[in-house]
Amino acid sequence: MQKTKYEDLPNDVLIEQELLGSMLLKKGEIVPKVAAELEPEDFFSSIHQEIYRVILDLHKENYAPSVLLIWERIRKHPDYKNNEKIFDEYVLTLNEVAFTTAYADAQIKIIKEKSIRRKMIFLGEKIARDATNPQNDVSQILADFETATKAIYSQSTLEKLMSGYDYIFNSLNEANEKLKPYLDRKTGFLNIDNCQIFAPALYVVGATPAAGKTTFCWQLLNQLSKQGESCIYCSYEMSAHEMYTKMLARETFYRNPKSTLTAADIRRGVESDDYDAVIFDLSSQKNSITNMMELHNETVDDLLRLLRPHCEGKEKAPVVCIDYLQIIPPADEKKLTTDKAKIDDIVRKLKDFQRETNTTFIVISSFNRGNYTQQASFESFKESGNIEYSADVVWALQLDIVNHFRIGTGVSETRNKIEEATRTQPRKIQLKCLKNRLGNKYDAYFDYYSAFDCFKVGVPSKFDDTEDDDTDNNTDASSGEYSVD
Repeated sequence: MQKTKYEDLPNDVLIEQELLGSMLLKKGEIVPKVAAELEPEDFFSSIHQEIYRVILDLHKENYAPSVLLIWERIRKHPDYKNNEKIFDEYVLTLNEVAFTTAYADAQIKIIKEKSIRRKMIFLGEKIARDATNPQNDVSQILADFETATKAIYSQSTLEKLMSGYDYIFNSLNEANEKLKPYLDRKTGFLNIDNCQIFAPALYVVGATPAAGKTTFCWQLLNQLSKQGESCIYCSYEMSAHEMYTKMLARETFYRNPKSTLTAADIRRGVESDDYDAVIFDLSSQKNSITNMMELHNETVDDLLRLLRPHCEGKEKAPVVCIDYLQIIPPADEKKLTTDKAKIDDIVRKLKDFQRETNTTFIVISSFNRGNYTQQASFESFKESGNIEYSADVVWALQLDIVNHFRIGTGVSETRNKIEEATRTQPRKIQLKCLKNRLGNKYDAYFDYYSAFDCFKVGVPSKFDDTEDDDTDNNTDASSGEYSVD
């Protein structure tokens, strides 16, 4: 049997070039996707194989791939001196062969299919050689053929759909094992922990003004940190100085509920005996204090690049809070021309990263101004498209007073009651779980001591002059029990 010439084997070097070029765009945004599907040997061109290996190495080292970085490393390749012109031509023109990442899925599929066809040809030629040799055992030839075919089959992106049987008896057990480290993780809020498995997922927290969304999320991470969880608070708006003084005011309030020391006092240098005791206690608990990441103009791509070393390959990925969604600069201002497109892009990238690394994301979102005086719903979220569909859990914080407005209450009266509720200490806050892929929806109630940046588990407010509300069959997290009509 005549052996197939290598140059006649199935290939598409132009598609390979375009894919490599697109991996340089948007600071290597699609590198993880390509790396999950293709091995270096799937590329037909040996030069493309080497370039691809360099891109993967750069990604593992948390560098965004670029022509100059690739060229610098390729120059160290043993074959570079003998093929200097060819290597330089391929590397230095990578920026010119691709202008979008939109075709990556199709390019990956084509490259993988060509690679599989080449392997099938090689296998066919081997079987033909073995079969023509009378000294070879037929049963062994068939066994080798079956093994090699299965290897090729398992590598095919066209055959990645797993049967229900395989999933139940293989992947399900694996997924359950990955979940085990998180089953005992608690938020520190008993009313939520009674109803919510705080497993790795994308949580979105929205709130009306004065409901304390930043304080709530910061306290939640502080409580997780005390339990030994790795936590990172990413703040685009507030400084580490502001956030840690909020924590110190709360800790002082815990120690002495009669304390009058606020975060503003601490920033002015005011101290007290209780404050000194808190500082002493915290000095021996360095590993239980939440880490802060101050951000300014970093896009979501920049943010994920900063987080990757802390999240990737960890036995137990961290809890990461991002404060807040609408303030993150767009990754591509020319492409993302509307607020909705921007938010959709950010939420999608966060969810992809979350699934890839098993990180727990808590993302703070603002509400539409028109919904400030209404009960929280999905319509309350600004540009809520991907929030509703991509988020695993959606929490909404609101002043409990909004649940008790009579139908037809005037705008002026409504605003006055809200103003009165914000001046009350503690403020009565309701957390509504609008969506929960990890369990049932529920309501939770808190007393928010805004002066001391502290949330405590509370109960629903009672107003004698209001009409009864219609309620859904949701879990009441204040008791941890299910309510049934």
